[in-house]
Amino acid sequence: MSKKIALFLALIMGISVLGGCGKKDTAPTEGTDTELKTDYRFEQCGLAYSLPKQWLEQKDVNLIPVSFVDTAGEIYAKVEYDYAPSENLDELNNIESQVPVEELMIPIFTLLVVREENVGSDTVQDEIDLYDNCEELPQQEGFRFYYLTDYSGAVPRFSKNSEKIFETLKAGLPLLRDSIETFTPDESAIKSQVEEDKKYLNFMSTTLDGDAITSTMFYDYDLTVVNFWASYCYPDINELDTLQAFYEQLKQKYPNINFVQVIIDTPGEEAEKIIEKAQKEAGVTFTTIVPDQNMASWIIDNLKGLPTTIFVDNTGKPMSQRIEGVQDLDYYMTTTESMLTELKSKK
Repeated sequence: MSKKIALFLALIMGISVLGGCGKKDTAPTEGTDTELKTDYRFEQCGLAYSLPKQWLEQKDVNLIPVSFVDTAGEIYAKVEYDYAPSENLDELNNIESQVPVEELMIPIFTLLVVREENVGSDTVQDEIDLYDNCEELPQQEGFRFYYLTDYSGAVPRFSKNSEKIFETLKAGLPLLRDSIETFTPDESAIKSQVEEDKKYLNFMSTTLDGDAITSTMFYDYDLTVVNFWASYCYPDINELDTLQAFYEQLKQKYPNINFVQVIIDTPGEEAEKIIEKAQKEAGVTFTTIVPDQNMASWIIDNLKGLPTTIFVDNTGKPMSQRIEGVQDLDYYMTTTESMLTELKSKK
């Protein structure tokens, strides 16, 4: 796992580990030591489980969920929970750190879902071999399920407090095991989720300065204005002066509206040099984003030309209105105010 990916995982700890998966809170049963507070059910991968009460109530339990579903892969689905000691979080979130991620956090458990025909594959066996304990869970039609514990790889250095937390997590594994249910994965739910995800502008990337940034940024504002541009537009098509003035007016008049720019031909040394020069000339202070693969795909499917400016609500969903081509400051302000009014009318 790359350092950058680990950072992104740390940033999105608070959101659902699988898009579209249900999460429900249930009342604990009175007078029992095996109370479970939160249930997770993943229709896409045929798994349901509950996290032990002590995991949810103890402080400094930095659990990082990692998951995927790959209908064509030798491993159909994987849900893994890693523990990161508090003293390692700064290093884990430092993109420039040279410390391997496996020295900063450790898997607590992994759930694997494998199609029957892929059970003997090297990929599946390699994953199982990372753990000392492998328990096969109840099979479902065409699928096998595995519960993996006692990771056999490198163990990060623990402070005394982190070691106690780690032992608490291990002690809760039998409760977790008792809660696990398996059922036939709903592959149609994956297709539905893919179609739903296309409606949103999802990304996990960096700014031009190298800072981590994800689409969770949209949640912090009622509206985010996103301008798409490219280094090859400069200097013939350049409205950075106008966009900087627009950004400054928004900060003063509408602190609940943000403005960012995406440079579609980054990363790239030459493109970044051009953008740095252009931004310095205009005194740019707004955030500039390097697109990741998800955003690049969205750009290809949705943009007809540059520059293009879109409006994104606080769920990360682009609105239908967009601005194409270079415009003046008044046009940007008027259109943005109109989009904000439209959003408020829908509430």
